[in-house]
Amino acid sequence: MMKVRRNAEPKHVRKQMVVNRVLKLVGTTAAVAIGLAAACTFWSGEARAADSAQWPPPGVSLNGDPGSPDISGLWLGTVTGVPGVPFAPNRGSADGRPATYWAPWPLPYTPKFQAIYDERVARASKGVQLGDSSAKCMPFGLPMMLAAKVYPDEIVQTPGEVTLFMNNTFPITIWTDGRDHPKDFTPSYNGHSTGHWVGETLFVDTVGLLGTTSMDNQRNPHSDKLHLSWTLQRVAKDVLHLHLTLYDDEAFTEPVSTTNIWHRKTDPRWQILDDASCFENNESNQDSVPEGGFVKF
Repeated sequence: MMKVRRNAEPKHVRKQMVVNRVLKLVGTTAAVAIGLAAACTFWSGEARAADSAQWPPPGVSLNGDPGSPDISGLWLGTVTGVPGVPFAPNRGSADGRPATYWAPWPLPYTPKFQAIYDERVARASKGVQLGDSSAKCMPFGLPMMLAAKVYPDEIVQTPGEVTLFMNNTFPITIWTDGRDHPKDFTPSYNGHSTGHWVGETLFVDTVGLLGTTSMDNQRNPHSDKLHLSWTLQRVAKDVLHLHLTLYDDEAFTEPVSTTNIWHRKTDPRWQILDDASCFENNESNQDSVPEGGFVKF
């Protein structure tokens, strides 16, 4: 039985349709080829030149700001302590060096913050630790991470910034590209730091800190008005002096300062540290004694 093709076009019409499809395909292919060629020319030309012109930024090198000393590497300082009170076992610096101290001492607290400190001491004697954000699996924050150097931390210098990678918490970024502090900055654990080099010394200014952290591992309190002014000075190839001053009119009647001496650690064993554990719902470290059940931080 012969099959009949429905709606069959005349032969000359079908031929023209095929020609039109071929021309359309050729045109599309040509357009794609031209577009790809233009894109390749763009990315290999202007865009690539623009990218290379932006990095590193003008006036800096790939290894940090020009003329700045090399302070990259692992550094270990010491821990602020209480004059006349030795560290408890395994509570000081990992290499056993002696403590450093705040000055003046006793800390010149305002009446409000003296009461906060006294309550922390009284509650600690009963097994309840106040002001210990780290025991709640929260970040240590500043200034504690500068004042309590238990383990080595790493300094990395890159164009326009110096970064301190701290053990068991997130990094401290010091912007050295000339920027100002943001006007609408939301307070955070590490705040916002800007700095500049003068010879062998990095001058740093830190603002925007939360008032919920402690100054050190003694749980000394401060307010959210805390303003840090600090320097990192290379006094020898493998020695840094950190000088830290705290300005806090709400917590102190005068500025408080300390000096911490950091040494470069080159022994490869310092490069591999055990994981730090953090146990939530540690009831001995709550701000208040819970009646029962779990406490959400």
